Amino acid sequence: MWNLRLIISGIIFFLFIYSTVLAQTNDSIPFVPDRPGFATPPDIIPRTVVEVEEGIQYENYTNGVVRNQNFLFSSVLLRYGLLENAEIRIQTDFAYNIIDGMNHSVVYGFNPITIGTKFKLFGQQGAIPNFSILFNLTLPFAGKYEFRPDNTAPSFYLLMANDLSEAVNLCYNYGMIWSGSSTVPTHFYAVCLSVNLNDKFSTFIEGYGYFKQMAKPDFYIDAGFAYLITEHFQADITAAGYLNSFGDYYLLNIGFAWEINK
Repeated sequence: MWNLRLIISGIIFFLFIYSTVLAQTNDSIPFVPDRPGFATPPDIIPRTVVEVEEGIQYENYTNGVVRNQNFLFSSVLLRYGLLENAEIRIQTDFAYNIIDGMNHSVVYGFNPITIGTKFKLFGQQGAIPNFSILFNLTLPFAGKYEFRPDNTAPSFYLLMANDLSEAVNLCYNYGMIWSGSSTVPTHFYAVCLSVNLNDKFSTFIEGYGYFKQMAKPDFYIDAGFAYLITEHFQADITAAGYLNSFGDYYLLNIGFAWEINK
């Protein structure tokens, strides 16, 4: 009986020390959400930490006589730190789409669910960037029928970033996106320059775009601000425009990111 008590006490003591060390390790890792903006940073959230990123977005696109307005309500990304160098993710949102032209149509419902994982390959070493890979799968069997892909739609992204100084960071991505109905991918790029103005307030400007074989490329620019309300809760706002023609497209996004259990 005495030996059993010693064993149980030893296990409890080990678990206490382990959880304390893990908490201290997690606290030493900076809070770097994926939002705001379109460029995704390569940073991985700490192991066992749950993060929720939530946003509301309005998007307006005019093409001749047709006007397309798209609202995203409760656009949610959930991230979980699975390993020290890997996280798993799930994302969806509620879309409300209005098209005005020769006819008027309104379609609303949940977008399909996207699941994914981000792997960190290595951290920054001099000019060598902080580098991760992101894999996503958009599923064809969930969400509003009009918004679903015909088949499972994969995408992958190379995520890189360099700290240029203590306050300035350059993040850049390249990706390939499949629609689920074609074997020809859409290529994506983003380059983002962010500046920490102080311990809580930061700003960024970025260029991003999409290009596809035998199609005219699309180029966009956006900028915004983020405010760190607490060490684990950040609010942000972003505005974007279409470089090909600012009058044809604009976007506004506002949201937050929260590390729930850190």
